[in-house]
Amino acid sequence: MRIRIPHIVLLLFLSSCQTIQFENPSIVSDSDWLVDGQSQERTRAYAFDAALPFEEAWEYNAAAAFGPGSPLILEGVILAATRKGEVHTVELSTGRKRGFKSFSDGIEGSPAIDNGRMFISSAVGKRTLVAWDLKRGRKLWRYKGSGFESGLVVQDNMVIGADVDAVVKAFDQADGTLLWTRSLGEMTSVQSTPLLVNLDRLFVADDQGNAFLLNVHTGDVIWESLLTGPVYESATAADGLVFVPTTRGAIDALDLHTGQLVWTLTQELSTLRFGGLATDGKHVYAGATDGLVRAVDVATGEVVWSSSFPDVISAAPLVTDRHIFVGSMGKMIYGLNRETGALEWDAELKGRVKSAMAATQNGIVVLSEPRYITYFTSSEGSDVRKK
Repeated sequence: MRIRIPHIVLLLFLSSCQTIQFENPSIVSDSDWLVDGQSQERTRAYAFDAALPFEEAWEYNAAAAFGPGSPLILEGVILAATRKGEVHTVELSTGRKRGFKSFSDGIEGSPAIDNGRMFISSAVGKRTLVAWDLKRGRKLWRYKGSGFESGLVVQDNMVIGADVDAVVKAFDQADGTLLWTRSLGEMTSVQSTPLLVNLDRLFVADDQGNAFLLNVHTGDVIWESLLTGPVYESATAADGLVFVPTTRGAIDALDLHTGQLVWTLTQELSTLRFGGLATDGKHVYAGATDGLVRAVDVATGEVVWSSSFPDVISAAPLVTDRHIFVGSMGKMIYGLNRETGALEWDAELKGRVKSAMAATQNGIVVLSEPRYITYFTSSEGSDVRKK
């Protein structure tokens, strides 16, 4: 059968797009986002001072929705995982597709990058954890077992996840060897991404309201604590405390050394549900189903300020030098003054915001349903080519 040259060129082009590959993935900078929230304490705080208002630089169609975690950034390229099981790579400067790869039947938690490798967890399917060589653009190993609804932790050549059966598993990054496991109990599950604290401690909370601190290297339980309610959203940690949102209208602050409850922020409406949290070490920032965004004093648990919006705020906020950015289920993105909560900028999107954001030195990357990645940049000093 005769194949025309243009068809060959098209096939080569399509095959080159259906992979993920980087020139120097082991060389990273402080501006890269290698894990959900940039830090594994999930502070979701990023030091930049780009001036508002922001303008839309570009919009990218990823053809599927996203989980609650943030996109990643490496070498000026955005990596976004979808519930279709794909990871898309998009050039930050142009919004053009660089490549994509199908890994599983559905990715709920953000991937994690370490040592030039990307680790992708899946909630369902036969390949629930895949290790990908970013330099060579090929699979290193895969794990078949219970799925992971939450994101991953990478540390000391290990990749660690908590599966839907509430079993925490640590794997060797290079070959996928299972190093240790720790069951957190029966008839429970982990929905919230674990935190890495103090470099060798892993914080995990389950959907029955139990919190654990584990030794990263052995999986041994250091302490266990009972929270005020089930945990489904992202916790955050700073200055020896971990802050955990629950489904029963509360945020619990625990001492990371002892597991003791330091304070609890409760609301009159017990059905209120807090979204994922962020912190700058001074305040904890939280959206909720009542449309309020709250800044809470980390030492006392007192609400310093709150701002009201007409729709549910479920995604974790993004904290910058002067602002807090939050997305709503009402298809809006808001920029608030970090000290006062005053609204200083907003923009309308095509879909609801249920995922955390990422930041660059000049803007923010927003994921919105049902399929869009949008990059907003400051009108002052932007070098992004608008599409």
